[in-house]
Amino acid sequence: MLTVVVTGSAQNTLVPSVSNYHLTWTTINPAFSGFRDAISISSLYRSALYGQLGPTDMQLNVHSPVGNSKVAIGGVVAYNNIPEVQNLYSIMSTYAYRIYLGSGRLAFGLSAGVYGVNSDLSGIPLRDPGDPAFPLEVYQRWFPNFGTGILYYTEKLFVGLSVPELLSIPTESQGIGVVNFENYRVILTGAYQFNISKAFRLKPSLWIDYNQAYTSFKASLNMGFLDSRIYVGGAYDYPNFAIALLNFQVNPQWLVGYAYTFNTGPVRSALGGSHEVVLRWEFRPVIRTIPDDPFYF
Repeated sequence: MLTVVVTGSAQNTLVPSVSNYHLTWTTINPAFSGFRDAISISSLYRSALYGQLGPTDMQLNVHSPVGNSKVAIGGVVAYNNIPEVQNLYSIMSTYAYRIYLGSGRLAFGLSAGVYGVNSDLSGIPLRDPGDPAFPLEVYQRWFPNFGTGILYYTEKLFVGLSVPELLSIPTESQGIGVVNFENYRVILTGAYQFNISKAFRLKPSLWIDYNQAYTSFKASLNMGFLDSRIYVGGAYDYPNFAIALLNFQVNPQWLVGYAYTFNTGPVRSALGGSHEVVLRWEFRPVIRTIPDDPFYF
């Protein structure tokens, strides 16, 4: 889940491991830009993950192919709030270059933009008031950031690998951006769709999130009904969370997604669950969509 560190900033990432990640792929891998072959706009809101004091996330995600060219572009605006501790902001542009390979496409992606951090740790009660890990001064900073990724996808499957953040949040004594390979998150994603019939489909997917400090993964299984108008499923977020998923394609343009995440670990009685809502709107004026399935990946 979200990484909390006790340094000059409370969190060092704006790529949260959200529950309904099936609908916000370009947040973690810019190579997904344009993969819907449509103008695609999605917004996400997730309530506090660990109860009232946990982080809240919001995202706005836009991407589209550029005409009938091999290029696709997009943008991601993200906000993370840890109450009375830290606010994180990001504005990132995404770019993908896509080529046909076999029965699918191979896409290379880049992202670039700015991050902002506003951190105030002075209100945290401490046993040692002089602990240097909790400075009394408010920390504010804007700095550039970049990401990269690669993706291969067809009508039934995809496999992607990305490093969504190439720079870490700098301290007051550091420059505008810090390259720290120990903090790099390498995210591997994949899914395959089994078309049992037009009325019923199965889509297992996997997310592996690795860096030198920790490794987590999500495994999910979604079932599509009524020509994939409705997807119902669940996921396990190792090591401590279970997720219930419901996605409904209202019409060819609008999709509504909902996820509920609850703790399954030993502290589940002390931590609340989180609600996550995604709205997606798509427009295909002249762009031919690859899959017949309106939900796709």
